[in-house]
Amino acid sequence: MNAFSIGTVMCLAFLLLGCDQQKDVKKLGLVYCTETAPHTFNPQLESSINAIAVTSRHLYDRLVEVDPITQQLVGGVANNWQVSEDGLRYRFYLRQGIHFHKTDYFSPSRNLNADDVMLSFERILDPEHPLYILANGDYPFFNNIGFGSNIRKLTKLSDSSVEFELKRPDAAFLANLASDYAVILSAEYADKLSQANQLGLLDQLPIGSGPFYYVNQRKDHFIRYYRHWLHWRGAPPMQQLVFDITPTSSIRLAKLLTGQCDIMAQPAANQLEVLKAREELLVSVQAGLNVSYLAFNTQKPPFADVRIRRNVAGLVNKQRILDSVYLSTADIANGVLSPSSWAYRHQSRSPEQDHLVYPYIEKAKQQPIELWVLNEAKSYNPQPRKTAELIRNDLVNDGYQVNVRLLDWQVLRRYLRAPEVNYDLLLVGWSTDNSDPDDFFRQQFSCDAVEQGYNFSRWCNGHFEQLLNAATASPRLADRVRNYYKIQKIIEQDVPILPLTHALKMYSYNDSVHGITWNPFGGVSFNNAYRK
Repeated sequence: MNAFSIGTVMCLAFLLLGCDQQKDVKKLGLVYCTETAPHTFNPQLESSINAIAVTSRHLYDRLVEVDPITQQLVGGVANNWQVSEDGLRYRFYLRQGIHFHKTDYFSPSRNLNADDVMLSFERILDPEHPLYILANGDYPFFNNIGFGSNIRKLTKLSDSSVEFELKRPDAAFLANLASDYAVILSAEYADKLSQANQLGLLDQLPIGSGPFYYVNQRKDHFIRYYRHWLHWRGAPPMQQLVFDITPTSSIRLAKLLTGQCDIMAQPAANQLEVLKAREELLVSVQAGLNVSYLAFNTQKPPFADVRIRRNVAGLVNKQRILDSVYLSTADIANGVLSPSSWAYRHQSRSPEQDHLVYPYIEKAKQQPIELWVLNEAKSYNPQPRKTAELIRNDLVNDGYQVNVRLLDWQVLRRYLRAPEVNYDLLLVGWSTDNSDPDDFFRQQFSCDAVEQGYNFSRWCNGHFEQLLNAATASPRLADRVRNYYKIQKIIEQDVPILPLTHALKMYSYNDSVHGITWNPFGGVSFNNAYRK
C-alpha cells in the first residue's frame, strides 16, 4: 500500500463523511469497514448474510435470540414461551416497555405489542397482505425453509401474547425465529405509511426497537446509525455507529491502517502479516459455520449422471485451492457441514475412489462445460475468480473443456430463478446464521429450494426430503443427529455438490475498541462496544 493510495483513501473518506462528522465519529462512535451494502433495510427481504449483518442486530429485535457465547436460545422480545406437548403450538409472552425508535420521520405513540409481531409475520404468511404483495412474496429465507407451509395459524391472544400453531412438529422452529431474518417491525409505522400511500418506505426507512436507529446514508458508501437511548437492554455506550461500505479488501486495510475505520471485516489471508506488524491492531479469528463448494447442475447433462459428478469431484485438487487462495485461513472440507456443527459427519470416502465407465467420461468431454462463478469476495471464499481458474485447470488437464463466466449476485439471482438454468457447474458457498443443520440442508438441498433458486445443484431427492422432515419432527437430539448423518451419507453418495473448504471468520480492529461481540453465525454486535 503506497503513500498515494493511502492518501487517496483518506481524502475520499473525509469527502464522504465530511470533516466535522468524521471528527464526531472518532470521538463518539465507531466506524466499521464492511464489504457489502444491504439492498433493503428489512432483513426479511435479504438473501445475503453479509448484508443483513449491517442491519438486523443493530436496528431490530427478534422474539428469541441465540446467546453468542453459549449458543443457547434466550429471550428477546419474548421473555418467556411455552411449547405444547405435541410440539404444534408455540405461545410467546412479550416483554413490557420495549420502545420503538423515534426519528425525524416517525414518532411512536406506544410500545411494542402483539400487533407488531402479527404484522411482522402476517406479511410473510398471508398472500393477500399488502406487504406480501408489495414484496411479490419474495422472502428468501422463509420461502427456502418452507416457513409458511407449516404454519396453520398465527393468533393474537392478547396485547402481550401470540401463538403460532404448526401443521407438523418442527424442532428447528425456535432457531428459525432467532435468525437474523425474523425481525419485529412496527405496525404503527406501517399504518402511518399506508395512510400516506408510502408503504414501500417501511423497508427503506427502517423503524425497529434495536440498540441503534437509522439516521442517514450515502448509498453504497456509508450508513449511519445513532444509539437508541431507550433500548430495553440499555443504551449502547457509543453514540454513533457508521458502516463504511468498502468491497475491496485492500482499501478496507488502508482505511484501518490510517484510522479511517476502527474495525475491518474479513481481511485477506495475505494481509495478516501487515496487521500483525502493527501493535495497535488486533485480529479476531473464529471457526466459521460455512462452506465453499462446487455445485453440479443435476438437471442437465452431463452432470445429470452421478458417474460424471464423481469423476469431476475426484479431479479437483482441494489442497492446491487451500494453499493458493486461503493460505492458513481455512480447512479442507471433508463433508458439507462444518466440523463446528453438532451434526457434522466426516466423509468416509473420497469421490476419486469410484471406478467410472470410460465411454461416459469421453462423451462428457466432447461438449464445453459452463462454470459460473459468484464473483464476489465472501467470508467462505475471498478469491472466487482464482478458485474457479484452479478448478478449470484441474478439469482441462484431464481433457474437459471448461468456460468460466463471472457474475455478481443480483445477475446470478435472476438467472437462477429462470425456468431453464444453463450452467453446468456453479462455484458458490454458504454461511449459516444459526446452529441448526436444518437451516443449511433445507435451503441448499430441498426440492422447494430448487424453485426458489437457492438449491444451486437443482438436486431433488425424495429419500432426502423424508429424512429432513423426520429430523425436525423429533425433539430428541439423538434422533436428529441420526437422521442428519443419513442425510450427509446420501449427499456423499449422490454428489450434488463438491465441498471445498471451511473458512475461518476474521476481523481486525484497533486495540482502543473494547466490548465487541463476534457472532458465531456471522456479523458483529456493538451493543456493549466502547473506546478506551
